[in-house]
Amino acid sequence: MSTSTSSSSQPSSQSVRVIVTKDVPAENQQEWLQHAHELAAETWKEDGCISYNFVKNPQKEDRFVIVEEWESQAHLDAHFQTPHFQKLVPLMDGMSHTADIDVCTDALTVSRELSMAPLGDNRRKRNGRILVLFDTATGSTQDMATLIAEGVQLLDRMDVRVRVVPGEYTSWEDPSIPRDGMYPFASFSDLYWADGVAVGSPTNLGCISYRMKKFWDDFSQSGGWGRVDGKIGTAFTSQGGHGGGGELVNMAIKTVLMNCGYAVFGITDYVGFKDTMHYGAAIAKKPRDEMDKMKCRRQGLKLAEFVAYYVNGRDEAHPMHAKNFDFEHWGFPGIPPRSANVEALKARNVSPHVSLLKKGTTHSNKKKQALIFTKMMDYVHESTPAMASWFLTKLHDMGWEGVVSEDSDLINSESKIQAFDMIVFLNNSGDIFDNSKGLLAHIAAGKGILGVHAAIASFLNGKDASGATIMEPTNDIFETIFGSHFQNHPPVQTGTVIIDHLNAGKLAPLLSPLPKKFSHCDEFFNFTINVANKDDKNDVNKNNKDIQVIAWADESTYEGGLMGEKHPIVWYREMGENKAPVFYSGLGHFSHFYNGMGPPHVATILEAGLRFCSAGSC
Repeated sequence: MSTSTSSSSQPSSQSVRVIVTKDVPAENQQEWLQHAHELAAETWKEDGCISYNFVKNPQKEDRFVIVEEWESQAHLDAHFQTPHFQKLVPLMDGMSHTADIDVCTDALTVSRELSMAPLGDNRRKRNGRILVLFDTATGSTQDMATLIAEGVQLLDRMDVRVRVVPGEYTSWEDPSIPRDGMYPFASFSDLYWADGVAVGSPTNLGCISYRMKKFWDDFSQSGGWGRVDGKIGTAFTSQGGHGGGGELVNMAIKTVLMNCGYAVFGITDYVGFKDTMHYGAAIAKKPRDEMDKMKCRRQGLKLAEFVAYYVNGRDEAHPMHAKNFDFEHWGFPGIPPRSANVEALKARNVSPHVSLLKKGTTHSNKKKQALIFTKMMDYVHESTPAMASWFLTKLHDMGWEGVVSEDSDLINSESKIQAFDMIVFLNNSGDIFDNSKGLLAHIAAGKGILGVHAAIASFLNGKDASGATIMEPTNDIFETIFGSHFQNHPPVQTGTVIIDHLNAGKLAPLLSPLPKKFSHCDEFFNFTINVANKDDKNDVNKNNKDIQVIAWADESTYEGGLMGEKHPIVWYREMGENKAPVFYSGLGHFSHFYNGMGPPHVATILEAGLRFCSAGSC
C-alpha cells in the first residue's frame, strides 16, 4: 500500500497481487486502524480492485498484513494516484514501519477459487459475492435490480454489488441525467469479484440492449473469456407489456452467460397462483405490482441460495429447503392457491431465508433469543429485509438466536414477550401493538431494547409518505423508552455526522473505528424532544437524565433541521433499577448500509448498539 511499481514490469492483462507487511506500535493502532478502515472502504470502490483486505497476525501483536489483488498493473498504478491513497497512506506510514512489500503475479495456470478446491477451504469462511448487473433506459430494469439485491440479502452472509453497464446515451434518454446517478458503472473487475451474477436488460425489439451486449463482447475480447468458468448466473428483463418478448431476452442473456462459462439455472418457485419466473423475472414496465416485486426478490434469493450452496458449501442454503418450506405451506408442488392471502404472500417474500427463521417462540436450546420486530402498518421501508438479515447475521455471530416477526401478539402477550432476551424494533410504522405492559416488564427485568431509524415513527397522528409534515405521537410508549419520538424529516440529503468519542462511555471501544466526523446521506429525523437538553426547566426531559448522546447531526451542513446546534441522532441509556440497556439510531434509511454496497459507518454504530443491548440479559 506504500509503494508503486513500473507498469512495464508486468503484462497489462495479468492480475497483480500486493502483500504489504506492517509493524504498528500498540499506541498507534487505534488511529492507524481508523485510517485503514477509511482507506479500504474507498479502495473497494475503485475500478480494477478485486480484493483489498487488512489482516492481523495473532502471533505478533504489532504485525498487520495488507493483501491486495488488482485486475492489472494499470489499475494498481491508478490506485496510487487516488486522493484517498495520497491522503491516508502517508499518515499510516508515519505511525508504522514497513517490514516487507511483495508485488506478485500468478505462478500457476489455474485461477483463483476453482471448484476443484476442497469445500473446507476459505470459501466456507467468507461471504458469498453477488453482482447485480443491469442496463436501463427508463428506470424499469434499475428498479428490478434494486429488488433483486434486496432478495439476495434475505440470506445471511451475502455481499452485493449493484452496477449499471457503461455506454453512450440512447436517443430517447436525457443526457443531463447521469446514468450512474444511483449505482456506479460496472467494470470487468466486478465480474471477477462475483461468485454469481444477475444480469438484467431492457427488452429492445425482443433482444438484449446494445450496451449490455457490448459490455460482454468487450469483456470477452479483453481476455475475460474462460476466466469466469464455474460462476453462477441468472437473467431478468423489463418489457413494454405482457408478451413483449421478455423471456426471449432472458434466454439470450443466459446464452451469453453460458458462452462465458457460467452455470445458469431455472426457477420452479411460484410467488402467487399465476406468477412465476422459470427463465428469470420478466416484468411489464416498472415493478409496481406486488407480485412483480415478489418475483424480483425471490429471484435474488434463489441466486443467493445457489451461490451459498455450490460456491460456499453451505448445506443449510440448498434451494430444496426453501422449496420444502413452500410444500409445507401450500402442499405439493408448492404453488400458492387462488385463495392465498396476499399479505401472507408478501410476508413470505420479505422474510429472511428459511434457514434463519425460528419456528415457535420458546427456547429450543440455551441460546438467548432476540425478537426482530418488523411490523409496518403505514409507510413501508424497503430496506427492512436487508436490515433484518443483517441483524440476524450479527446475532448469530454473537451466539444469539434471532426471530423475525410482524406478529403483534409477541409484544401484546405478557407471557410470549418473556421468551425474548432482547427486542429490536426496525423501521416500524402505524399502531404496531396494543398492549405495552409486557414491554415495560421486559425493561424492568433489565433486558435490552434497540430501535433503528423509523422505529420511533410508529403511533403518529397523521400520514405523510414524504415525512415532511410535523406530527405528534398518539402513544407515549416510545417517548418513555427511547426518550423522544419522531416528528418529521427533511428530504434525503448529505450532511455531517459527528461522533462523540470522548463521551461514548461503554460504547467507546466499539465505536473506535469511526472517524470523529463523516459525510453521510440519509433521512435526518427531527424529534419531539431533544434528549440532549439535560437542564430543561419545563421538566420535558425529567426522565431523560440518563441518556447519553454518542452521535450528532450537524444542521449547518444540510437543510431542514429543527433541533438546533445540538441535534442528537444516536443515543443510549440504562433504564430502571436493573439498568436495562436501550439504544436508538436515527441513521439507517437505505439498504446499502446493510448489504455491503455502502459506507460502513451505520453498520459500525448498530453493531455497537447491538452488543451494548445484548449485555442486558447477562
